[in-house]
Amino acid sequence: MSRGVKDALLAPALIAGALVIGQVINAIWGAGGMIPWSVQIGLAGVYGVISALAAVGVILVYRSSRVINFSQAGFGILTTMLYLLLRSAWGWHFLLAVPVALAAAVVLGLLVEVFIVRRFGTAPRLVLTVATIAIAQALAAFTLLMPRMWGFEEIPNDPTGGLAGLPSEAPSTPFDGWTIDWSPMRFTGNHLMAVLFTVVVMIALAVFFRRSATGVAVRGASENASRAQLLGINTDSISTVVWVAAALLSAIAGLLGAMSQGESVLSAMGQAGGGGNLADAIGVAVLLRALAAAVVGRMENIPVAVAAAVSISILEQSVFWALRQSAIVDGILLAIIVVSLLAQRARMTRVEESATSSWVATEEIRGIPSELAPLPQVKRGVRRTLWLLAAAILVYPWVMSPSQTNLGALYAIFGIVGISLVVLTGWGGQISLGQFGFVCVGAVVGGAVTGRWGLPFPIAIVLGTVVAAAVAMVVGLPALRIKGLFLAVTTLSFAIACSTVLLNPDYFGWLIPGRVNRPVLLWFDSNTDERTYYYLCAAALGVAIFVVQNLRTSRTGRLLIAMRDNERTAQSHGINLVRSRLTAFALSGGLAGFAGVLYAHHQAAVSPEGFGPEQSIQMFLMAVLGGLGSVYAVLVGAIYLASVTVLVDDAWLQLLASSWGVLMILLFFPRGLGALVFQLRDGWLRRIALRNRIFVPSLMGDRLLRGEEARVPIEPRIDELEEIPTRYRLDSNISEAGSSQLTKLWRY
Repeated sequence: MSRGVKDALLAPALIAGALVIGQVINAIWGAGGMIPWSVQIGLAGVYGVISALAAVGVILVYRSSRVINFSQAGFGILTTMLYLLLRSAWGWHFLLAVPVALAAAVVLGLLVEVFIVRRFGTAPRLVLTVATIAIAQALAAFTLLMPRMWGFEEIPNDPTGGLAGLPSEAPSTPFDGWTIDWSPMRFTGNHLMAVLFTVVVMIALAVFFRRSATGVAVRGASENASRAQLLGINTDSISTVVWVAAALLSAIAGLLGAMSQGESVLSAMGQAGGGGNLADAIGVAVLLRALAAAVVGRMENIPVAVAAAVSISILEQSVFWALRQSAIVDGILLAIIVVSLLAQRARMTRVEESATSSWVATEEIRGIPSELAPLPQVKRGVRRTLWLLAAAILVYPWVMSPSQTNLGALYAIFGIVGISLVVLTGWGGQISLGQFGFVCVGAVVGGAVTGRWGLPFPIAIVLGTVVAAAVAMVVGLPALRIKGLFLAVTTLSFAIACSTVLLNPDYFGWLIPGRVNRPVLLWFDSNTDERTYYYLCAAALGVAIFVVQNLRTSRTGRLLIAMRDNERTAQSHGINLVRSRLTAFALSGGLAGFAGVLYAHHQAAVSPEGFGPEQSIQMFLMAVLGGLGSVYAVLVGAIYLASVTVLVDDAWLQLLASSWGVLMILLFFPRGLGALVFQLRDGWLRRIALRNRIFVPSLMGDRLLRGEEARVPIEPRIDELEEIPTRYRLDSNISEAGSSQLTKLWRY
């Protein structure tokens, strides 16, 4: 059977299977009877086709540039906020507000492609994927800023940063008057228009890609960009068309969703992260459903992806009808993504794999060269730096307020999570956007040990670390066949499932602790003294650094680096890739679980609000900011985010500082802020080497070719102090440039 016939049969099979599975779930766990067709076909169909638009946008970007666009939902959220403000705050007519909002999406997609995406044209695909996460944060920041631009002021002394006077009424549409009763649901003209408009958009896309010259060029460039360039196709313009189309599709989906659900500015502000929820701000829930549908469609088959989006919506509505909650759908989505990727793994080409695996940010930072380490001035400088850092860590809680001391302990915990990402991503080469899922596992287990069972804190540390390591190995099993960007999608869905399923009292109420008290250390009670728990977290960070640094110099660390750099060469030398990959997940998951136990006691509770997928994304961006190649470099990223949190109060400013920080780092310092700090150290070491006339190749590089050592004052040469008799002289072989020998430069 040909592949086209299989795809033609797969689309209706997905929808039929979702209908049957939904009825089975209702028969087993529901209240009895059948789920009404108005729910399974009507309501689920409306939301499914809207989600399909986002899935199509993800596929378009991936096919054109082999990049998973994590900012896809962000365009829709910002456009929806613009439409609602135009309608509710300025009173614009529907027929004027909608075209302006869609035009804004087109301009926004154009600006993002020209000024950001195009600058990463020659970068590894993974770097551009990380840039899309930063773009999503920037879009979220502007979404939170927009109501302030419209004159809505902050509520004084509101810790959530609320705004006063936000419209709570959903703006009317010309289709509100149309109603259709399909028991037990009532549909309005907005639902009908969502379906009809989606169908029109899909038909227009099909005609565009099959009939127009630009559409055919987009299809050709997606198959082989190099060959398309040889044929004279402008790939930059093709990329612009694709990103504009993706932004427009996201905007249409956002507007149709807002009209169908009757959203107001107030409700949209809550969904856009008005309380600082990054997951809502970048639309993680919407994005995950779009990604799942796109993965089922193999990131290339749009009809199958549309059918998958409708099927996922049918499952979600069926589960909600049967159980009155849809949290378990996130677990189902995780299973769908893993099974789909495992089934399609054999079809991925070697070019796709290599494009997703390389990343310059994993370059490790050199230590102090052995030639310079014994010098007294180097020892003295290192000693003073360590004393300065130790003094800063010890004095910090005595000069800061209790809330800032609490924040310092929090970012020490985040530093441990960042170190776990160094092990998994920087050394193991496995991309994880769900690291906080392992933190969640450790927090639940550790919190249950002390909060429910009353056991000592050290036992909680051990059990939380071990259980998280075991879960990480299970999650790492798909990594034996899935890697790169698709593994990032898998781990992100794992983090979402942990926050909605593992922390759901209906499923794990017997394990989730109510209140988690901090430990009493000797005669210090960390429940009442923030300094005590701060010092505990700082000591735990020091232990994590010590363990991971020793791991790097061990055989296990060298195996991880070898596997990351070249799997085939490592395997040819007898390295067991399965064992090494699972080891990376276990070590990383154990460190994250260790941090999770500390995090649960720091928060004094284990609640879904503290373990959302936005935390995983923030941890990954923190590691990118610092640099994934070094333990110490990643801590620079934690210090940067901590400083932003202390200095900036507004959620939108924090998002903007984080997103633009990541983009600037990726553009100008691909190895991270930590590498920049260590470059300053290398400059200091270079001056010491020149003054002492010690040749250090790792520090000099190509500087000898430019004679830059002449800029550093050194001791005078011997021939400048006294006359040395010449006993032997050879004629110079340099005839034309012999005058260069007269320049007094110190040469090696």
